[in-house]
Amino acid sequence: MSAALATVDRPIVRVHMTQHAQPVADHLGCRGNSGPSGWAVCRTYPQAERWARDNLRHQGYNAFLPLCLVLRRDRVLRTLTHQVEAPLFVGYLFVRCERRDVWRPIRETPGVHSIIHDGNGIQYAPDAAVSALQATEASRRTPTTPGALWAAGDPCKPAHGPFAGHDAVVLSVNRLTATVGLLLFGQMREVSVPVTSLAPRNAE
Repeated sequence: MSAALATVDRPIVRVHMTQHAQPVADHLGCRGNSGPSGWAVCRTYPQAERWARDNLRHQGYNAFLPLCLVLRRDRVLRTLTHQVEAPLFVGYLFVRCERRDVWRPIRETPGVHSIIHDGNGIQYAPDAAVSALQATEASRRTPTTPGALWAAGDPCKPAHGPFAGHDAVVLSVNRLTATVGLLLFGQMREVSVPVTSLAPRNAE
């Protein structure tokens, strides 16, 4: 990996992940890095993020699906674009576990594909990371001014380097370098990239 393109600063969740999420045992409850409660990372079926979130909420779970405004081309007039709300991390959402319980109801919720884990237990995202996403939700759902500088909370995609094409969110900007947050195989990471490599999020 070229240091001029991108460097991994540190994992937000400090565990190793396998590429594909595996089912977890039914008896595994709310245990892991966050103690007796935490935000589990759930993988959804394609284009089923909202459906999965709503179905989880109907069952009484606290489900959080980060959203952002993106540009989408008109289906008829391809030269026109519209601003629409889309998932910040396509195919993923967070579910809060407040008590020790079985995970079968979550896994069997319509729209949910699997719960991310590290081979030994549930994979949790730190409270601070999810809280930061919740705090910047309003800014991500506000139209972006053309030509505006990148700011914390802005949805983006690195256009160059090893992380090109990954859904991301700006965490901070320091002159020529930006720190962005990404979900890589269900693991949240902070990555440093050149500001010039950032591109707006678009949805076809």
